[in-house]
Order: sequence, then structure tokens, then C-alpha cells
Amino acid sequence: MVTRLSPRSTDLLTELAPDVERLFNRHLEAPRLWYPHEQIDWGAGTAFSDRAWSPTDYPLPDGVRSSIYVNLLTEDNLPYYTNTLTRMSPSTHPIADWNHQWTMEENRHAMVIRDWVHISRCIDPVLLEDGRRVQMFQAKVPAPETFADLICYVALQERATQIAHRNTAAHLPKDDKIGRNLLGLVAGDETKHYLFYRDLTLAGFAIDPSVMMVAAAKQVSAFAMPGTGIPGFTRHAVRIAKEGIYGIGQFARDVLDPVLGLWDVGHLENLSPDAERARLDLAAVVARLSESVERLAAKSARPVPA
Repeated sequence: MVTRLSPRSTDLLTELAPDVERLFNRHLEAPRLWYPHEQIDWGAGTAFSDRAWSPTDYPLPDGVRSSIYVNLLTEDNLPYYTNTLTRMSPSTHPIADWNHQWTMEENRHAMVIRDWVHISRCIDPVLLEDGRRVQMFQAKVPAPETFADLICYVALQERATQIAHRNTAAHLPKDDKIGRNLLGLVAGDETKHYLFYRDLTLAGFAIDPSVMMVAAAKQVSAFAMPGTGIPGFTRHAVRIAKEGIYGIGQFARDVLDPVLGLWDVGHLENLSPDAERARLDLAAVVARLSESVERLAAKSARPVPA
């Protein structure tokens, strides 16, 4: 799919240039310099040619193992996310420099997670490589239609990814300090990326609240975590949700509540008729999500029959 910017998207992109520069400079003024090779205990590894992988090498609940698998393969798909962002980033616009920085920082996530996975033996290496080949061959990534869609989606996605990495770290065995630490470093990077896109989207609301309102409603209603090209993605997503790492509860409570609250979508003024309808649609989506979360909570609280 070739994404072309509409005239209004081009105007918004131009008007946001000073905000991109401001937020990029803020990002650079708070560096998180860390080296993947320093996070691994290289002497703890055992060659797979010497001993075949077994689930008992690193006992984990299925949902936690699925989360590591999905998170890593999602990071592997970086080239295609970068390609999508670059198609909407004119080379003369400061967003192009941001995309280069973002790609450089994101690239180390797959490096460090894969090194830890192989040293700790927490994932079947054959399953992982087979999944990587399928995921990257399919090259499935979101395809936003406008720049407003793009920044709304990535703000939500970066926040969701931060939550997923953070919660995965918390579900690792307490004695795996290396795994917990490196996933915390990855979550920290995602936090900074989220803040950039969250605040760039906020600046977009100040420039054209109607365009941004329509984009926000569209992206929330259709939101899915990246990684749909991963083999068995739905099965893994169900396991991850059951483990309490990431599901609709985290999306509603930890993603939508803080992000939409900051964007203050309920109090925007002078919206176009289309934007007002989008706001109503967004409110309905959020209400349905809340009802689903409440039903799931009530179901999980019921005593199991003897």
C-alpha cells in the first residue's frame, strides 16, 4: 500500500514542524545511553549444539513465554515500521531526523532481547527463528492513511508497548535480574518515544482539533497491537491477556485513560460536524471497552465450581 498525504495532512505536517523540532530536542536532552552487550551475562550460556532446548531450561507460564516471543518478533519487524514512517516524512522536514533517531534507538531492542533469550534459554530458538522468518516475510504493519492517523496510532502503540514490556519484566522470576533489567531498559526507551508522539499529537489538536479528533476516533476504534503477522498471534494474545500482561484491561486503563485524558478530547471546542460525530463514536468505543473490562473482572472473580 502506497500512502499519499492529502493536502490537509500536508498542511498539518508543515504546521507541526516547530513542535517536532521542540520535542526532538527535548528527547535528545534526556538521553538513555545503554549498550546491549553490557546487559548480558555471556558466560551463563550453553550451546544449543551441546544441549537441545527444553521448556524446563527456563520454566515460565505460557502467557509470559508468549509475551517474550511476541514482543521480540514485533521488534524484529522494525524495518517495515521505519518504512511506513519514512513514507510520511519528507526528507526536508524535521520528522525525518526524528525517524532516524527512533529507528536507531529501537534497533537495539531486538538485539538485547534476542541475546538474553538465547543465553537464558527462555524461548525455543527454532520456534523463534521460524516465527521471525514468517513475520518479516509478511511485513505486516499498520498503514495509516494520514499524518494525523499516524501520530495518533503511534502514540497509542508506544504507550501500549511500554506497558507490555514493563509487565513482562514484572512476570519474570525474581532471581532473573538481568532479564528484568533489560526489559526495563526497553520499556524506558518506549516511554520516551511515547512522550514524543503523545505530545506531538497534542500539538496537532491545538492546530486542527477536528482533523485530530477524527483521526483519534478512527485509531482507537481499530487499534491492534503490532505483530499481527506473527504465527499464531491471536493464540499468543489470548495467553498474554490471561496472564495479566496486556489485554483490553490494560488498553482501557493504562493506555486510553491517560492518553485521551491528556488530549482532553471531551472538552474540545469548535469541532466540525464530522469531528463531533467522531467524538461520539469514540465515547461509545470507550464505554464498550469499559463494559467488557467490567464483565471480564466479574467473571474472573466468580468462584470456581468444586
